[in-house]
Parts: sequence; C-alpha cells; structure tokens
Amino acid sequence: MKQGARPRAKSADERRRHPTEVRRRLVIESGRDLIADKGLFNVQIRDISRACGVSPGTITYHFRSLEEVLWEVVKAETMEFYEPLREAVSNSETNKSTKLLDFLRGMFRSDSDTRRHWLIWMDFWSAAARDDAYGEWMNTHYEAWWHALRDLIEAGVEGGEFTCPDSQGFAVSVSSIVDGLAIQCYSRKARISVDQAREHLLHHVRDGLGIVESAK
Repeated sequence: MKQGARPRAKSADERRRHPTEVRRRLVIESGRDLIADKGLFNVQIRDISRACGVSPGTITYHFRSLEEVLWEVVKAETMEFYEPLREAVSNSETNKSTKLLDFLRGMFRSDSDTRRHWLIWMDFWSAAARDDAYGEWMNTHYEAWWHALRDLIEAGVEGGEFTCPDSQGFAVSVSSIVDGLAIQCYSRKARISVDQAREHLLHHVRDGLGIVESAK
C-alpha cells in the first residue's frame, strides 16, 4: 500500500463470519493443545479465547459452557486418534497377525500428537470416575474398542493364525494393559520409554495368542 493511501475496504466475503462449524473446530483445536499442556481441570474460557484469537463471547455463543468445549475436545481427540488406526487395519492386505500388531504399535509412538492424546485421556479417566455422563461415554468407547480387538482376534483364530479360547476376555486384558502402560510411559519422569511400553504390549499379545513373529 502506498504511503498515505486509504486502506482498502474489506469485501463482503472478507467480512462474512466463519460458519459455525469452522468456529467450533477452531475452538476445539485450541482446546486440545491447552488441555494437554495445562490439564483438563485447569483450562478456562479465557485461556481458549487467547489461544484461538476470538472473544470469550464468541466461544460462549457456539458452546453452551466450558464443560461442552472440554467434552467436544475429548470426543474429537478420541475419534481422530483411533479412526486412522482402524482404517489402516481395515484396508491392509496383510495377514491377521500383522494387522493386529500394527494396530497396537500405532498406539505407542513418540510423536507429539500421540503424547497429547494420552495426556488428555489421563485427565478424562479422572473425570469419568466422578461424573456419570463422562463415565457412560467412556464405557461406550471401551465397548467399541473391545469389539474392534475381538473382531481382529476372532478373524485370526478362524484363519488359524491365533489360539484364543476367550476373545472377549483377551480383548479386555489388552485394553487394560494399553492403559496401564500409557500411564507409565507418557507421565512426566517416566521410568519406561515409549518403545519399551510398546514391546511389553506386543510381547503380551504374541504370548497370549500364540503368534510366532519377530518384533519389528
């Protein structure tokens, strides 16, 4: 712009407000990083407002409460962490053993997104222990998680790759080990590394299902 020139008036498109879904997504994305950094119970509307560059009033216009923002963050984080893993397994042409182990490997990575996921979930476990709505949603999540594991296990048994007399029970045990290892390797000052946690999990699954395959 030339010195002294008047600023150009914004066009109608530039002045148009973002659609509701865009605003909500912006708030949710900002909330995810804040919760991972500060903790689920330490984030306030004003923190999210500063992070995403919108007014507190804009946030309360698109969300009924701070609790709804936090709720949507957890749901978005869960969907976007697990769905790519499930899709990769579904679309893979490899054998059942490789599908299952690759699915589980994907849950223990050293990148910032995976660490963020587990930090958010650590806080959500605490919330679900004290709130019926959170607890019920978590139960629904775990049922879907068990179902996905059970289907993979039963397909492997049917194809002669696995040995497992109780696919549901083993699915529950795997999910429990995943949670315990996540707490131990993603917490601050962890005594085991993410790589070690991953190998503990894969060792349990190989032994439990009789999979004869060397670790990657």
